[in-house]
Amino acid sequence: MSLLTQVILATVVAFVGAQCPSDFFEAGGGCFAVIDQPGTNLTWDGCRKLCQDLTTTEWGVDLATFDDAEQLEAFSFTWLTAGAAYDPYPYMWIGVSKVDGEWEMLGGKPVSLQSNMWLPGHPHEMGTVVFLDDITLESGEESYGRQYFHCSMGSIAHRERCLCRAQ
Repeated sequence: MSLLTQVILATVVAFVGAQCPSDFFEAGGGCFAVIDQPGTNLTWDGCRKLCQDLTTTEWGVDLATFDDAEQLEAFSFTWLTAGAAYDPYPYMWIGVSKVDGEWEMLGGKPVSLQSNMWLPGHPHEMGTVVFLDDITLESGEESYGRQYFHCSMGSIAHRERCLCRAQ
């Protein structure tokens, strides 16, 4: 494949990726939506079903996954604006879980224990599923918007938000 063909193909893929379904926002080439249900205690499985219920004939929707650390960083930056309409707590269930003792994203892509997407000190042995966490908000400091993977056992209180991704 020639260099020109590769550039044209990459441009088309980037343009198509920027076209998100209604009620989704673009971040780092992905299409994301938030389901926010204040006053509830959503589980990872419950969030996954809520995301899948957004599937259309054109778009498959599931809990959000990230292609790489750069996409998570782009999402974090976009969340500074997109998240302004929500209460400031950062927690959002995402599509990462432990399968047969190994961490992986939905679809089977492994997540390295050394990935810089993990919150320092995570994952830990007791964890089974993942939510996003902004450690600056958790520590009471003003947020600069950096989200990290935080593992849990799946039924922690105050998880009222799901992050979905359309593909």
